[in-house]
Amino acid sequence: GRYQIALYDLASDSVKWLTDGQGEKELPDWSADGDTFSYVTSHGPECFLTVDSISGKGKQDYQIEPGVVYMPTFTPNGKQIVFVFDSPRHPDDLWIFSLEDETFTQLTNSLPEEIDPAKLVMPRHITYPGLDGAEIPALLYQPSGQHKPGPAVIDVHGGPNWLSMITWNPFIQHMVSRGWVVLSPNYRGSTGYGKAWQLASRFDLGGVDTQDIVAGANFLEDEAIAIPDKIAVTGRSWGGYLTMTCLTQYPTRWAAGSASVPFLNWFTSHENSREDLQHWDRENFGDPEKDYDLWYQRSPYFFLDCIVAPVQLLCGENDVRCPASESHQAAEELTKLGKEVDYILFEGEGHALLKVETQVEAKSKRVEFMAKILEKGLEE
Repeated sequence: GRYQIALYDLASDSVKWLTDGQGEKELPDWSADGDTFSYVTSHGPECFLTVDSISGKGKQDYQIEPGVVYMPTFTPNGKQIVFVFDSPRHPDDLWIFSLEDETFTQLTNSLPEEIDPAKLVMPRHITYPGLDGAEIPALLYQPSGQHKPGPAVIDVHGGPNWLSMITWNPFIQHMVSRGWVVLSPNYRGSTGYGKAWQLASRFDLGGVDTQDIVAGANFLEDEAIAIPDKIAVTGRSWGGYLTMTCLTQYPTRWAAGSASVPFLNWFTSHENSREDLQHWDRENFGDPEKDYDLWYQRSPYFFLDCIVAPVQLLCGENDVRCPASESHQAAEELTKLGKEVDYILFEGEGHALLKVETQVEAKSKRVEFMAKILEKGLEE
């Protein structure tokens, strides 16, 4: 039920498993000595650099601080490992690890001098009760010195087979700097917690994952972390889709919702997708004809009339994964229904919003939209 690393011998056509136990093991690299190898071990959102050996000399996990390790690669002499590391206090940079004295050295520094890393907030890896009692893992960011409930945002990751990690995220840091609490749930369907958790939303997409996000908002209220009527939800791609299912299925829970490059209609999204994505739909959500009722019920487009909170829809003109036409149609329908909607189209952009200036503008627009609602009426 976990990602593990194996050695395949071409001569004997045999497989030898090199790792086992807890944690996901990925991205292996082999030293020139033919015995030592390294890989990334992750426990949910937290990563370690692991050094191991074929001969079984033992393995050791190393960490700079909670964060994410990418692509560990041995130097030609096998004495060092170069990798990319980032955390909420450090953007992506090259680091090097010495096997001889077990020390880390930072090779590049991408953080502007005017930014004090000590003022950037590290999250807590927590769990909270789901609507059905299951323990939902999440990352909780709280403003320094917070002593009373404040505005809050549920930040929903995309995928859905992905997860919120302890990583560099200026969007979250900016929201926290405004005094907002940010909760990033690793709802059912997320990776990083084993195969069973990753498949827990299969054939229930837009259902149990939506409930896990709503339970996160309930948790913030119950623990007096957030002001009950000042909780917004936002996400991009699949996170945008879940933002819309939250707004349509639990309309009175939210103060606002901002959906970036979402899809809203399972039928048209499936029809317009690449063949491999259509295969994923059928594998994880059934057939659009045989399972018509399920696909209909989980398509927010058909339930826009239920929405109470102000909605923001951001999309890319050339997005082939989540076509802008779906957001455009939804915005027109919401306007007809008398709902408050902010529709933004980024011309020439696709699903990923590749231009740096577009990325900055999109995140700025999302914050501005939510700030008008979350900060309204609060004392200075």
